[in-house]
Amino acid sequence: MIRGIFSTIRNNSLSIILFVLFLLCSFAESIAGWKLQSETLIEHGLAKVGYWHNLCSNTYINGLASNWQAAFLQLAALILFSGYFFQRGAPHSRNPQKIKSKHFEKGKRFSWLYRNSLSVAFLLLFIVSLVIYIISGHHAYNEECLMNKQSPISISSFLLSAKFWSSILQTWQAEFLAIALFVVLSIFLRQQNSPESKPLGTSNKTTGEVNK
Repeated sequence: MIRGIFSTIRNNSLSIILFVLFLLCSFAESIAGWKLQSETLIEHGLAKVGYWHNLCSNTYINGLASNWQAAFLQLAALILFSGYFFQRGAPHSRNPQKIKSKHFEKGKRFSWLYRNSLSVAFLLLFIVSLVIYIISGHHAYNEECLMNKQSPISISSFLLSAKFWSSILQTWQAEFLAIALFVVLSIFLRQQNSPESKPLGTSNKTTGEVNK
């Protein structure tokens, strides 16, 4: 029984540690966000809110969704673009000199949805998180307007506002830069024992080693 539990944990340790870190960071963010919101409310002469009230607030949800939509967009872009474009020497790129027609013939055996299920999943996650980000951001912006004794705006006006695009483009440019640097640096640099890296003795010109 215990041996089986340890075996399950070992076999799924990568996803477990990542989800644990996600929960820890989310909890820490909720504490910091709660204190920040309380300070903001006090500055405007309003009563501070409780922790659980903050968890349901548009400000907290907007902060989460802002990062989620950008992260999902990053992975969706890498998955989709790596199917059509190439980067010589990158482990996550297909080798343009070794593309064979049989790869496409194998793909015909499966439905379009199954063949593209990974990119579809991340695109759906991106769309859902983006919608949540827009809705919560709109409400949070109007709440801020009310605190500053300004008139609220419609969601269409919010979508056209400099605040919305400044915020969302800040996250997008960071994600695209991170994934571009990952692709380029993985050509020249190595990480021992990591499947995300090419083997230590592999030439910088070797392309697609991760996919073998």
